[in-house]
Amino acid sequence: MRTFVVVLFAALLLSGCGSLPDQQRNTLIGTGVGAGIGALVGSATGGGPGAIAVGAAIGGAAGGIIGYYAGPDRCYFRNRRGEIWQVPCEDLRVRAQACFVGRRPGGLKEVDCPWDHRGV
Repeated sequence: MRTFVVVLFAALLLSGCGSLPDQQRNTLIGTGVGAGIGALVGSATGGGPGAIAVGAAIGGAAGGIIGYYAGPDRCYFRNRRGEIWQVPCEDLRVRAQACFVGRRPGGLKEVDCPWDHRGV
């Protein structure tokens, strides 16, 4: 019965990830993998069900955080009003005043925009 539940949970986890954006998918997969590894470590300590639950919780949290930050840099642009917006990297913004890449708005690096700033 336990094997059936594990296989069912894995199938639901993997089938639900297809429609998610990359960042959310990485977070969900990281949480699942981290919880599984944490539960294995908790059971290896021989502390009983409480150790398994604590290991799964700590592993899930750590895996989710790592999954959230894993992935490629994101693309941003600054408009004429000085607002910074996250955009798909393939999106062509003709009125961007500057273009950036990075993982978060506080740690951006300015790059050349792959299109003409004048909108021509």
